[in-house]
Amino acid sequence: MYKIKFIKSSREEMKNIFSYIYLDSPFVAIKVYNQILNTISYLKDFKYLWVKFYWEYRKLVNSKHRFTIIYKIDEENQTIMIVSIFKYKNTF
Repeated sequence: MYKIKFIKSSREEMKNIFSYIYLDSPFVAIKVYNQILNTISYLKDFKYLWVKFYWEYRKLVNSKHRFTIIYKIDEENQTIMIVSIFKYKNTF
């Protein structure tokens, strides 16, 4: 089974997301944080399901909380690297 690892910058992004939301609502911050982690956990079983958008990188979108998760699959080490996590806005 594949392991999920966060690179340093993605861990910082998660921390910043949590801290920003926490200022407004600690309850919502915990809920969003757990939802993002839950979404990431799907990658263990469905790593190829989401769209490949740039070379070896893939994009997973959490539409409920409007976050995009960029990840890379390392077949050799059976690892899924979380590269970036950021909020997106609908423009329509």
